[in-house]
Amino acid sequence: MQQQDLRRGAAAMPGAETGKGPARATIRASDLPLAALADPSALALILRTEGPSYRPVGATMALGRAGAVAGTLSSGCIDADIAEHAKAVAGEGVARRLRYGAGSPFIDLTLPCGGGLDILVLPAPSADVLADLRARLAARAPFSLAVSGAGLSLGADPQAELVLRVLPDPRFAVFGKGPEAVAFARMVAGAGYETVLASPDTETLAPLDGRGATVVHLPQPSAVAQVPLDAFTAGVLFFHDHDWEPAILRHLLASRAFYVGAQGSRRTAENRLARLRAAGVAEADLARLRGPIGVIPSTRDARTLAASVLAEVLAEAVVAG
Repeated sequence: MQQQDLRRGAAAMPGAETGKGPARATIRASDLPLAALADPSALALILRTEGPSYRPVGATMALGRAGAVAGTLSSGCIDADIAEHAKAVAGEGVARRLRYGAGSPFIDLTLPCGGGLDILVLPAPSADVLADLRARLAARAPFSLAVSGAGLSLGADPQAELVLRVLPDPRFAVFGKGPEAVAFARMVAGAGYETVLASPDTETLAPLDGRGATVVHLPQPSAVAQVPLDAFTAGVLFFHDHDWEPAILRHLLASRAFYVGAQGSRRTAENRLARLRAAGVAEADLARLRGPIGVIPSTRDARTLAASVLAEVLAEAVVAG
């Protein structure tokens, strides 16, 4: 059995090297798909990369006890093989290291990108650790996760080979009326981002109600307080009736939202700033307000505008992370 495992590149984990600090990396919550499986039996994560890599260091794949898989570590070229190793790890209770690409014993499994991947496959964490991880992910607050051959730890681990900083995924708070708000909310919800669409217009809310987004009816601008905001939330306004904007924007600019933007021309943006300035909004807060929004200037199609704004927000999310 040992000879077979070595031939397939799967060996029991040796002790961590001494005298060297752990590697460090940052991932998003979606790279740690623990909410997708009720009872995972094993986890596989990228420990190191060499050259090009489809997924980041720390990206994790979870294997369910019934064979379900959540997450991916490649573009599909090695995931099935990793899942087979994960089944064995779940049964044996012993971690494994796997090497793919350059220097791998798996000559029949190639990485088209030409890089190399070191994968660590671990038995599932204990129920207590798993519950703690899920609670932290749900709380949308950054946390650190230590990775070693002994497993995952939310505290300091002197044996850690890798320390991950886990950040919440971007969340979108969309405010507005009409096709632009609907197109943008559809796009971000369809991409899998947590999305809230808030509008005074029930016709704007209807296409997204029960379709991947949370909808919030705003009977008056002050109802904006119902919409959850944190440092990983982008607030985007799509109003043609700009009288709705000041109260919503004051609320967004007073929050920790990493992006605040509003649809409109340059003249509209200048008028918006003047109204907010007259209402007593500080210059430092006004400097955070984007407008016109999007990476494509002067778009006149709702879908193009949605893609343009999404690109701008995600570029900002990388910087904010």
